[in-house]
Parts: sequence; C-alpha cells; structure tokens
Amino acid sequence: MPAQSLGLVQQQRMEQSLTPQMLQSLKILQAPILDLQLMVRTEMDQNPTLEREAPEVEESVDFDEAAREELREERELGELTELAEWDREFRNNREVRSSNDEERHQFMMDSISGSASLQEHLLEQLSLAGLSDRERGIAEVLIGSIDDDGYLQLDLDGIIGVTPEFPEELFERIIAIIQGFDPIGVGARSLKECLLIQLRHEGRSDSQEASLVENHLDKLGAHQYEQIASAMRLPLEKINELARSIAKLDPKPGRNFTAEQTEYVIPEISVEKQNGKWIVIQNKSPYPRLFISPRYLQLLKDKTTATETRKYIREKIAKSKFFIRSIDQRQDTIYRIACEIVNVQEEFLEKGISGLKPLTMKQVAEILEVHETTISRACNGKYMSTPRGVFEFKYFFTTGVAQADGTIISNAAIKSALADIVRNENKKKPLSDQKIGDALAEQGIHIARRTVAKYREQLKILPARLRRQT
Repeated sequence: MPAQSLGLVQQQRMEQSLTPQMLQSLKILQAPILDLQLMVRTEMDQNPTLEREAPEVEESVDFDEAAREELREERELGELTELAEWDREFRNNREVRSSNDEERHQFMMDSISGSASLQEHLLEQLSLAGLSDRERGIAEVLIGSIDDDGYLQLDLDGIIGVTPEFPEELFERIIAIIQGFDPIGVGARSLKECLLIQLRHEGRSDSQEASLVENHLDKLGAHQYEQIASAMRLPLEKINELARSIAKLDPKPGRNFTAEQTEYVIPEISVEKQNGKWIVIQNKSPYPRLFISPRYLQLLKDKTTATETRKYIREKIAKSKFFIRSIDQRQDTIYRIACEIVNVQEEFLEKGISGLKPLTMKQVAEILEVHETTISRACNGKYMSTPRGVFEFKYFFTTGVAQADGTIISNAAIKSALADIVRNENKKKPLSDQKIGDALAEQGIHIARRTVAKYREQLKILPARLRRQT
C-alpha cells in the first residue's frame, strides 16, 4: 500500500466566475426602484465623476482630435484597467479605507434592513445544497412560489403535464430538500404536510401526534375530540394531551420572515388602451438622470493634469459609464418583458382574472433570447399599473391545467371561479369538493376532485361540513 502524505498541489483548471461588474449589473437589474435610488446615491458618494442632473448650461466641450483619440483609448483601455483594479479588490479584499470611506460604508450598512425575506433566507441555504445547475433552477422556481406563510403554492400537476422533461420524481426530491431548510415546515403543500414535517424533524414520525395529524386533522380542527378518541382507541384525556402537543407546532413557519411594515410601490410600467390597442408606457420619472461630469472630462483633457489624477479620473469615468449603461439596460429589459406580458394577457386586461392565461418565465425568456434567471431577476419587485389595478410582474406568470379540447386554463382563473362558486353556495347546504368540480365543469373547467380540494385549501376555504351554517 503506497504511503499517504499531505502536500500542496498546483493545478490549472477553467471555471466561470462573476466579475464585480457583472455582479453590479445583476443587482441593478434585480433591485426594486426604491432600492435602485439608494444604490445611485451610494455610487454618487463614491464616484465624483457621476452627476445626477444635467448641467444647467449644456455646452459641448471643444475637444481637439488628440483629446478625442485619447478618450477612445480610455474607453477601451480604461475599462480594462478598471476591471483589473476591481478584480484585485474583489479577490484580496485588503483595501485600506480612509475615515470618510469607512463612514460611508457604515452608513450604507446601517441603511440595509436587518431582516431578510423568506425567499432570500431559503436561497442562501440553497447555495449550500450542492445541487446541479438544472436542479438549482427548479429549486429557485419552487422557492419563488412559496408564500409568506411558508407554503408552496405551485401546481405541480400542471407543470409536469406540460414539461415532460422534468419527471415528478425530480420535483419531489427537490421539494424534500427545500423542506429540510430552516424554518422547519417550509415548502409544505398543506397544513397536514407542514405539521408532519415538523414532527419528523423532532424524531416523532411514528408518534401518536403524527397519527392524529395524518388521519384526523379535520376532526382536530373541529374539536371533535371524542370522535378522535373513539377512532384511535385512546382516552379522551390522552387526546387532549396530544392536541396540546400539536398546538405547539407552527402552522405558518414563514410568518417570522414577513416584514410588518407599509410597502411603498412605484409602478415602472403603465398600460393604457389607445385607439383599440393596449399600449405599454414606461414610467421614467422615478429613474435618476445620470451624466458624466464635464468638469472631470475637462481635467482629463488637460495635459497639465498629473498622471495619477488622470488615471484616477479614467477609472471613475469608466465605472460611471458602466453604471449608467446598466441602468439603461435595466429599463430596456423591463420594458420588453412588460410588452410580452401585455401581448399574452390582453384578455386579462379586458375581462379580469377570468381571462388570465398561463404564462411561464421560460416562454418569455425564449422570446427575448435571454436566460430564464434574467426574467426572474427583472420581475423581482417590479410593478405594472393597469386599468384592473397595480400588479407585480410575477402575478402574470401562472401555470395552468390542460383541458380535453387542448386549451389550458390558468390556475388563478380556476381559483377565482372556485371562490365564486363557494361564495354563492347555499350556506345551509355547502357544496362538497365533488359538487364544486361539477359546477366548474358546467363552466367548461374540468379538473379532478383532488385538485379542487388542493385549490380550496390554498384559498383557505374550509371543507363543506365546516362551512355549514345552521
């Protein structure tokens, strides 16, 4: 057997890594408009060549041909210099800040909200899960479909039906991974599953509490303890004890991550009907108008400016140009996505939620020839003002259920129809899930009884026997 030893081995390999420029561009694309405005203020504090408003006297600087040639070189070489500088700072992270830089940095850190959202908390854990790129993409979609209470609001049946390349076993395995994340119980598709996950985490999978949740949760919610005791063949006192134990579990594991504060929304897109056509209008008013400072351009042109100063100005101007270009690209991406959404969801604008059509980010990504994650980032925290109200972009992305005639109805439209049926039912004789399914079928919506039950639970509608009013 050869002897084993410890040592250092130098090895060459190719790998992809995000440069600081790319990271900044992604952050600009993903940030809601209010966060973007904060980013602009921070960048202006650190970069004197960046100005927010146009100069009062718009005079063109008279550059001679030599100066123009120099600026062309700066555009090509300056950005390479900037990238090298940023890469060193990014990798070494040993830059000594001045006292003013430290104050700005501390102010920025103090301005950041201390509590992460539930999705951010889950994505942080996802990065450590060791999944492949394909699996991670699916996991990100699933995490994006988890509501504030921590429940997975996604129609897997509809997704698997239209995307056969993703088998059900793969989805179930990734869901099981997410359900192992903190907070325990997150990613469940029902209250029963949520409670069972927590009991399993505590090592009580085979306990009497688990049996009660698995088989008699409806009776537990209705406080029918005597019927439970009879079915489980246990004393009533024991059932009360089990009920108290189950009550200590968290039925809404995601609620601790929900910020209880007023959310201010600035729609970046508005939709209006003009001459019989729906028009997408970009709201540019909240966007800051940024310019390169003419004063620093003049200093760069001046041959008497010190070499180190010229190098500093070159690097800062390159950063300013990239920052401005990233914001312009952000606006263009959001506008193009909004146009595709309106193109698909015209019936929603005309009729309301009943006209909402199934739409996936993958479809829009293929049309715009970008990656699906780009669409996801661009839709994060972006809002659209329509005659039907103000909606987040993500509202328009919904899966659907295939019908016998080949059409696909969005699950949002089905839920709306289901809620209307329950709202108008006879309260003394509420409809069972089967009868709700029959009523939906009369409207041309054909779904299985178990799908009716799933949608009813997602809408927080009680079973028929608990809805009965005397």
